[in-house]
Amino acid sequence: MVRRFFHSFVLIAGFTVAGCSDDDTAQHERANTYSHDEAEFAVEEADDAEDSEGETETSDEETNSNTEDITDVDASDQMIIYNGNISIEVGQFDEAQRQIEAHVEQMDGYIVESTVHDRDDEEDRSGTFSARIPQQNFTPFLDELEVIGTEVLERSTYGDDVTEEYVDLESRLQSQETVEERLLTFMEEAENTEDLLAISDDLASTQEEIEQIEGRMNYLENHVAYSTVSINVQEVAASTLQDRQSLNTWRQATSLFTDTVNVLVSFFSGLAVFLIGFSPVLVPLLLIGATVVFFLKRR
Repeated sequence: MVRRFFHSFVLIAGFTVAGCSDDDTAQHERANTYSHDEAEFAVEEADDAEDSEGETETSDEETNSNTEDITDVDASDQMIIYNGNISIEVGQFDEAQRQIEAHVEQMDGYIVESTVHDRDDEEDRSGTFSARIPQQNFTPFLDELEVIGTEVLERSTYGDDVTEEYVDLESRLQSQETVEERLLTFMEEAENTEDLLAISDDLASTQEEIEQIEGRMNYLENHVAYSTVSINVQEVAASTLQDRQSLNTWRQATSLFTDTVNVLVSFFSGLAVFLIGFSPVLVPLLLIGATVVFFLKRR
């Protein structure tokens, strides 16, 4: 009886120890699995944090770069488009046209448009010319056009500051180029046709935007480097010039006569004002002087 009880006790103890051992092993395995999952989650969070920090740093660098670019442009690289208009009268239209073309070539420019209006009597001809001149030769070219004409009817110049627009285009171009690089990378990593088509559409739109931005930038650069001058030439007949010269001579003589009369009138008017203003002093002095002269003559 005692032996049976002892064997039963041993068996129960053995099963109990084995059960406890199995529970510890399962708990240990579950603990190890949870720790592994948490580690993977932590690694993913760390990667995400690093990516976010990298993007933030990249964004800060791009912002600083853009700020530096704007500062540099504001300081020394102002982009201004200059345009000018001039209207002149000439005695010989053909000679004036030849001189204009020679001056344009001398200034390293070129004529983009010319229109000549001829008449049957070959008098009073007129024409318009549009020339592109390097910006540094803009003002000297206008000065030379004034020498060609017998009279300058009009001269005007104006400028358009496009610095801010150009800087904005540069920033947009950099952003679109970055998007293009990412889309090309995504295209290489695409695993199915649907994704490949979607990426291709986005890439085409991005490249089209890049081409438009580059086209606008090229336009601004060209118009900043070369100013546009509109020239209006009016031929005046020799008889008309002679009549004008005669009319100018008469006008000059009339103007001189009028100026002389105005000077005399101003002189006598000032003298009259002086005498009237000082009459309270001058009249007694004149009376005293006349009395002294009278008594001296009596003696």
